[in-house]
Amino acid sequence: ATAYWYTVWGAALGAVLFGRLGLPLWRNLRHRLRVEAVVPESDDVVSVYVTGRDLDRLPARAGQFFLWRFLTRDRWWQANPFSLSAAPDGTRLRLTVKAAGDGSAALRHLRPGTRVFAEGPYGAFTALHRTRPDAVLIAGGVGVTPVRALLEELHGHAVVVHRVTAERDAVLHAELRDLAREKGADVHLVTGPPVPDRLSARDLSGLVPDIAERDVFLCGPPPMMRAVLATLRELGVPGRQIHFERFSLAG
Repeated sequence: ATAYWYTVWGAALGAVLFGRLGLPLWRNLRHRLRVEAVVPESDDVVSVYVTGRDLDRLPARAGQFFLWRFLTRDRWWQANPFSLSAAPDGTRLRLTVKAAGDGSAALRHLRPGTRVFAEGPYGAFTALHRTRPDAVLIAGGVGVTPVRALLEELHGHAVVVHRVTAERDAVLHAELRDLAREKGADVHLVTGPPVPDRLSARDLSGLVPDIAERDVFLCGPPPMMRAVLATLRELGVPGRQIHFERFSLAG
């Protein structure tokens, strides 16, 4: 019994060391990630394009996130979780970030060529978990970034509902609208103050009458997430059809 438990503990510790240290080191040595470009999307939102070697062999999917370290003198020690805002295409990765603190605001000043250390991909917010042919994608604020990426990979009819306080807060909306047009999806931009909630059961059923027959992918700030999850239960959406990512990991 002692030998058995030492073996189990050793295997668990080995798996943690491999997953959190060995695998990230190997992947970063292999792919040699660097900043390709930094593109402002608005006054407080920026997209960072990352390129590298053999990115077609990186097992990343739309909707997932990485822990990113940008190896500058003042940022190498900071690791931040940011979702991919475009589906991986085998040549580059893109993340889109809203300035919510000193760390994310500093991304605007990254220079092309900056080395990047990325740990991941993480997250199950992907098309692999679909159970129905059609889908609803619900995003709050900058939580639209993994939703926009996920829309690229989805097949069947999709409805995108983007909840923001004002139109100026609709990150990547023009891009999302163009992508939806190409895929035959519907996009609804819902604006208004956070209180009262503008995604009530009546609102959602009006936008998507057959929502209970679709997969629902949800990403946004925690208060919005809790409200929408309660609304989905009220509308009778089965739990197995609801897939969500926490804003703290996706934004």
